[in-house]
Amino acid sequence: MIDFYHGSILKLEVDAIVNPAHPSLRAGGGLCGIIHNRAGKNLETYCQMLGEHEYGDVVITPAFNLPHCKNVIHACAPYWVDGNCMEETILEYLYTQIIEQAAQENITSIAIPAVSTGINGFPLKKATRIALKTCLAMLEQYPMKLTFANNEIEKHNGYQEMNKFLN
Repeated sequence: MIDFYHGSILKLEVDAIVNPAHPSLRAGGGLCGIIHNRAGKNLETYCQMLGEHEYGDVVITPAFNLPHCKNVIHACAPYWVDGNCMEETILEYLYTQIIEQAAQENITSIAIPAVSTGINGFPLKKATRIALKTCLAMLEQYPMKLTFANNEIEKHNGYQEMNKFLN
């Protein structure tokens, strides 16, 4: 099941939220920085122990001080370069890993932002198509509730429009 929410991902009652992370898993700018800030210093310390990862990797950690979820799914989000550097393939793989690893951890509800569309520069229309198409296919094998949560109305509307197009 897929839902759409216009507002802060941190306000949703879910098993896990997705953090669009850098491969270092350290607090960065944008939503990643906000998640780390709200979760507290323990999240940063925990992530430092996990070391460096690759774009496309997914790591699940406790949520620490985040009140509405139990886990944070750190999704090492690819940067958009020029469309010729396997960006779309990496983003598709990333969403596959989010669902598969969540299922392995018995996570049944996930809030997902518009991964890679902020400071990573991925074109919104391409990112939403990849996200929804991949997640819809994965839900056939791993039933769970996904909520695409976006503060920005343009991104929220983009996901709803793409969902209508794909269905």
